[in-house]
Amino acid sequence: MNGSIAKPIKYVLCTALSSCAKTLNWRVGIQIHAYMIRSGYDGNLFLSSALVDFYAKCFAIVDARKVFSGMKIHDHVSLIDYALKLFLEMRGKNLSPTDHTLCTILNACSSLALLLQGRQVHSLVIKMGSERNVFVASALIDMYSKGGDIDEAQCVLDQTTKKNNVLWTSMIMGYAQCGRGSEALELFDCLLIKQELIPDHISFTAVLTACNHAGFLDKGVEYFNKMTTNYGLSPNIDQYACLIDLYARNGNLSKARDLMEEMPYDPNYVIWSSFLNSCKIYGDVELGKEAADQLIKKDPCNAAPYLTLAHIYARKGLWNEVAEMRRLMRQRRIRKSAGWSWVEVDK
Repeated sequence: MNGSIAKPIKYVLCTALSSCAKTLNWRVGIQIHAYMIRSGYDGNLFLSSALVDFYAKCFAIVDARKVFSGMKIHDHVSLIDYALKLFLEMRGKNLSPTDHTLCTILNACSSLALLLQGRQVHSLVIKMGSERNVFVASALIDMYSKGGDIDEAQCVLDQTTKKNNVLWTSMIMGYAQCGRGSEALELFDCLLIKQELIPDHISFTAVLTACNHAGFLDKGVEYFNKMTTNYGLSPNIDQYACLIDLYARNGNLSKARDLMEEMPYDPNYVIWSSFLNSCKIYGDVELGKEAADQLIKKDPCNAAPYLTLAHIYARKGLWNEVAEMRRLMRQRRIRKSAGWSWVEVDK
């Protein structure tokens, strides 16, 4: 293709770089990099990420760092990918990671749900004897939970001799994230009875998250009130956000809105966004418009609130309002971002 009139598109270059990385084809890889610079593709985020991958796998870490440092934008995935590459370089040079490094890498695996890589790091943790470190054990529980293997997370907890609030809270949150809200609440209540857990704001966030995912409205309100009455804890914005979302998800939008007014914090973007989504589910035009307006004020260039409000209008047959939302988007040059996902191949 390069010898013809056709100009290789970015997707072809990205695939070619991935192939060079896999086969360690240094000569072709640097030619692709040179072509990218000549064609003005060197500023593309995905191609730059592919270049970092290529140089790192060819053990040219200095070049990988140069490409990474020159990237104008670092997305979440590219940062994590780079961290994993540096960790592999460290292991290639027989350098022993500290417990802090192990926690960082396990958190990186958690963020992208890289269960296979997380298991490999777990084997290194065992080899180094770091499973006794409470923060490493907590990171392992989080990694397995986000990877969907809650039973393995439970095994990590069971094998830890000294358990504390950090580990118990990680396990409760793990059950919550895996949709096993009842087991999360059972564990929390059992720990309170045995006096093995001293509840704090983080553990109550985990419990309220479990109630939220399982739809336990009455239980959620009960635990929220217990924070103050039983343990003298003043709820912060995280606990309020959980309860507001719990009310909204259960269709009690007016109560959720009242709580947003009553709490001693200004609702943030996350609260308004989840509230708008509930308004979409239950078709509440008035509250949906209020939520969308608040989100647009906070982030005028985000297309999501415009589209969600247009969807609410469309479900109610308010086509003039739908057309107005589309007109506003065109006038403000707001476009919906293309969807994307993370897929692993040849693993």
